[in-house]
Amino acid sequence: MKDTINVNKRRNISFIQKENYNECWKISHKYSSMLMKNIDSHDLYTICCSVNGQYLTELKSKGLQLSDKKCRNRNYIQVWSTMLNTVRKGEVEKQAIRLLHQTNCQRYS
Repeated sequence: MKDTINVNKRRNISFIQKENYNECWKISHKYSSMLMKNIDSHDLYTICCSVNGQYLTELKSKGLQLSDKKCRNRNYIQVWSTMLNTVRKGEVEKQAIRLLHQTNCQRYS
């Protein structure tokens, strides 16, 4: 009986983690879509920083984890960091945003 209870607890925890992970990708897709609408703006780095801040704020407000060594890889945060670093360096800004959005489209669907 105890094993069944523990198995159910682990199953529930795993289900919640997966749901949170999917929710994070859904939110990431929402904000990358905003970036795609503004991809032809003059000050792309400022817009990217602003949208990234909004994204992280929404994750925090919904209580979704931004980093945790025990849980799944937080690659939805990593793709945003990579995009910001690329745009900050002034290298292929539009392609970095398109790649971020394409990743989100693949993960979200």
